[in-house]
Amino acid sequence: MTVSGRQARLAALAGFLDRFLLPLVLITAVLGVALPGPGRRLDANGAILITLAVLVFCTGASVTLADFRGMRGAARRMVLVLAATTVTLPVLAWLASRLVSGPAQRVGVLAAGVAPVEVASVALTGLAGGEVATAAGLLIASTLLTVLLAGPILALLGAHAATSQLGLLLTLALVVALPMVAGCALRTVDPFRGRERPLVQILGITSLLVLLWEVASELRPHGDQAVALLAYLAGCTALGWLLALGLPPPRRTAVILPTAMRDFAVAAGIAASAFGIAAAAPMGIYGVMVLVFGAIAVQASKRGWRTGGE
Repeated sequence: MTVSGRQARLAALAGFLDRFLLPLVLITAVLGVALPGPGRRLDANGAILITLAVLVFCTGASVTLADFRGMRGAARRMVLVLAATTVTLPVLAWLASRLVSGPAQRVGVLAAGVAPVEVASVALTGLAGGEVATAAGLLIASTLLTVLLAGPILALLGAHAATSQLGLLLTLALVVALPMVAGCALRTVDPFRGRERPLVQILGITSLLVLLWEVASELRPHGDQAVALLAYLAGCTALGWLLALGLPPPRRTAVILPTAMRDFAVAAGIAASAFGIAAAAPMGIYGVMVLVFGAIAVQASKRGWRTGGE
């Protein structure tokens, strides 16, 4: 097979995974809950953090240093969004955690409050007609804030981690910050002239699904977790709507989706490394909720375009 033929097949596979992401997410979550044994064995050996590092690297490989120039026009609003989410989302997560009975699951919900912007929200912002550069900027900046502030914020909320704050900081630096920088550097230098992008996209979606399966394998379904996380998602969405008031539609979308959608993968990594594997279990529910919410938001936006054009 020729190089161009392989590229075409990889691009087709990447397109298939992207197009059917929502049903794949639902199938993966069900498999994790129905057949938890293999996932739990992997989790016991630190697989969640390894999978998370791969996913973050693929995310970093979607942006270049030049992309930051497109964020200048939205810089003031981005600073406002970052400040508001850093302060408000941990409070919302703490309030939501009061609805959960189990102590491990309660601190798992708290981890969602210090998670950065969900990786998938950047792509969904583009599909919804929003400003991708603004969403990408919020993703990168919120990731760095998570690395620096997750430990102190969780301690302030009364979550007593099994590791020290320095240990959590080093874990996030190795698993989140370093892979993000490496991926961004690869895309900026572009040694393969873009030929690697379909493969990176496939690897990114696959690692997202694998991590969801690993987290879902720890899940022992309880209604209070679902209610708490749904309440947290609703609060994040309301905050995003308030922060986007007065903005033009493309930028409004780029604020609402990243604010509402927090990264379940990083939250699971924080919960697992700081509080143990059991604390990561609620993130399986949350991951499905977030991705379903994003898909619905995109479809609603597309219906809005059609209605507006009639």
